[in-house]
Amino acid sequence: MKTELRKIFDSAESEDRGLSAREIAAVINSIPAEERMARTEILAAVNGAEGTESPETRRAIAETLKHMDMRATDAREDRSRINHENEVRSLLAANSGVLTPVSREALDSNPWRSLVPSLSEYRAISGGVASEGGYTVPSEVSGKYIDALKAKSTFLRGLPEGSVIPFASATFSVPQLVSSAGADYVAEGQVIPEGQMVWGEVKFTAKKIGEVQWASVEVLEDSAVDQRRVIADNLLRDASLKFDSDAFVGSGTNPIKGILSQGITTTLGAGKVTVTYDDLADAVARIESTNGTPSVVWASVDMAAALRKEKASGSGVYQGGSPTDAPASTAWGFSILSSAFLPAKTVIVSDASRVVVGLRRNATIRISEDARFDKDQVGFKLTMRMAGVSVAEATSVQVIKAATS
Repeated sequence: MKTELRKIFDSAESEDRGLSAREIAAVINSIPAEERMARTEILAAVNGAEGTESPETRRAIAETLKHMDMRATDAREDRSRINHENEVRSLLAANSGVLTPVSREALDSNPWRSLVPSLSEYRAISGGVASEGGYTVPSEVSGKYIDALKAKSTFLRGLPEGSVIPFASATFSVPQLVSSAGADYVAEGQVIPEGQMVWGEVKFTAKKIGEVQWASVEVLEDSAVDQRRVIADNLLRDASLKFDSDAFVGSGTNPIKGILSQGITTTLGAGKVTVTYDDLADAVARIESTNGTPSVVWASVDMAAALRKEKASGSGVYQGGSPTDAPASTAWGFSILSSAFLPAKTVIVSDASRVVVGLRRNATIRISEDARFDKDQVGFKLTMRMAGVSVAEATSVQVIKAATS
């Protein structure tokens, strides 16, 4: 019971009387609106035969308030229990790996440790559903592999998060606004002109990238390093390199068509054997002329080196900054990323928000202890399904090629 109400009842009890009209009003006004039952019971007591001034009425009202407080306490406990259960469920959904038995040192040193369990950990969680891969890579954890893949893929690192689009069918359709026109000034009282938008679409089919590696049980048991982790990292690296190759230079005959064949190519004149910052500036201007926002530069290894070594005319000062800083890591605020998959003497300046990649299934690793049972070997399999790379408009990808001589 609230302190002010307690004082009212203590005073009335000490004087062996009922409650005054003012005290009754204070009691009723203190009751929450949702406690309609308590209000009804108190009004019934007040209007009863005993009247408001009798001790019996006072005691009846006090009993009603007592039961109301008990209901409120029970409701608070129920809400607290439900909130706690929801918090636990949310924690487990977001961090299913916490159920994997692993040492504190391993957790501290490697946040991805539970993605590929050790042999003892694998046995401990092998009660999962085999057909769903539950005992090797729980779906909540395997989803994080796209982040690890992005860290290893030069192409994906250059894209904003929204450019990697998950999809759930065999084909990936990218709606494309081909043209839009019709806006004009409108005088007062005049009809607003109708605009026209022409839509198209680009369709891609999900393509699987996969690899299998084998390791003997002896190697896994006796290795001084975490061999399972090494194999998993190697599989992930191989997958990212394969995707990078097609994402940059894939042609119509490749499963994934690359951006090199979808952009606009500018070949520098004779004698311009390297791409310079001035050439980047021209490419930026070409993207901006179509209202694009340049955000990334991908450069072949030789052109990335040339940009790092470029010096201001007559000063000997590196254009990209001091070598002790991070030379040529950015240009006008956006990243410069080097890739060995781009042909020599090639630089791409792009509005990465206009480049879309379809993700049918994240990279997942599954482990089989039985596939080569007779040879006592463990199999490690990585698979992922990606769709093509789509460029919204060719002008958003400016390809610069230096002259060969």
